[in-house]
Amino acid sequence: MQTFMRRLAILAYLRESRTPKTTGQVVAHLRGMGHLDELASEPTQMRLIQRDLNFLLGGKRGTEPDNEFGLESSQGEGRTVHWWLDPYAGLRFDYEKMPQFLALSFALTKKHLSHLLPQNTLAELERFFLQAEQRLQKLETSVSPQHLQRLSMAVEFYQRGQPLQAAAFDINHLDTIYRAIIQGRQLVMDYRGKTYRLHPLGVAILLPKLYLVARKADDCAAEAADPASAYRSFLVHKIESIYIDNQPAELTPSFSLRQWLDQGYMDVPVRDSCRGLLALQLELRVDDTSHLIESLTESPLSADQKLHRVGDGLWQLEASVRHTVQLRNWLLSLGASGKVLAPDVICQDLKHSLQTMLARYD
Repeated sequence: MQTFMRRLAILAYLRESRTPKTTGQVVAHLRGMGHLDELASEPTQMRLIQRDLNFLLGGKRGTEPDNEFGLESSQGEGRTVHWWLDPYAGLRFDYEKMPQFLALSFALTKKHLSHLLPQNTLAELERFFLQAEQRLQKLETSVSPQHLQRLSMAVEFYQRGQPLQAAAFDINHLDTIYRAIIQGRQLVMDYRGKTYRLHPLGVAILLPKLYLVARKADDCAAEAADPASAYRSFLVHKIESIYIDNQPAELTPSFSLRQWLDQGYMDVPVRDSCRGLLALQLELRVDDTSHLIESLTESPLSADQKLHRVGDGLWQLEASVRHTVQLRNWLLSLGASGKVLAPDVICQDLKHSLQTMLARYD
């Protein structure tokens, strides 16, 4: 009975652990739980637990290991052995029987989200990624007309406009952010030469960059005056070091990352411009070859946008907008097709930008 309880304790310890454990760590845990004879020497305890682990790992039937518990092991430095439990030991898919829709889902997840997923999650999904790939390859060589592997290769995320290369970031920093959000803990971060204590709120993906959205621990006064403005964004690739603190994070239950983004807080406001909405009036002159009106009809500037024809090839647009650098760049991209009628603050900003640009070429 003592041997049975000790081996059960080993399985329970490894199941609760998210990272592989050495034989020595398993021994230390069992010693602390009272499962080992305190009078026995450390080498004796090590040999006993090594036998237990080998028993749990299983023998062999023919050429296949008889592993009933999902225990895994790997060789570390020197003679060190690492042990862990496969969390999906009972969920092994025969790739021949994996549903086609599931295989495609795994293939797209690996292709588009691998660089954003927590490392533990990615490691746990790796077996399913492999089985999905095998399943799709099998379908591709069969008579099946569905060609799901081709579909997985035919879906891409891409930046609109001039594409920029994504900045390199430390995946361990992103992992730390994810864990802090899950655990509801504060983060301490060195960022651009300063140290911040933060209450993490989420991760915003604005291609090609990733941002940590958080509230500074010393921003209580700012939050009381304007809660939304107290939330700040930090470029993940600019983080120099980061760790999870033991103090709990103070979160605002009503905070929605999506709503905060929709309110324009990740946009770059034009200097000396307020974040409030302005009533934009824009005159558009287009010819028969232009798709601008069709594009604005399908993808309006705002929910209250109004677009109507005022003459031959002449249109007028009205929309509630924020005066941001993003808006300025879009208006400049219209070239001679667009002319801002109101408000004057946007007109003057465009004139100044064009004059400054022209002066650079004179």
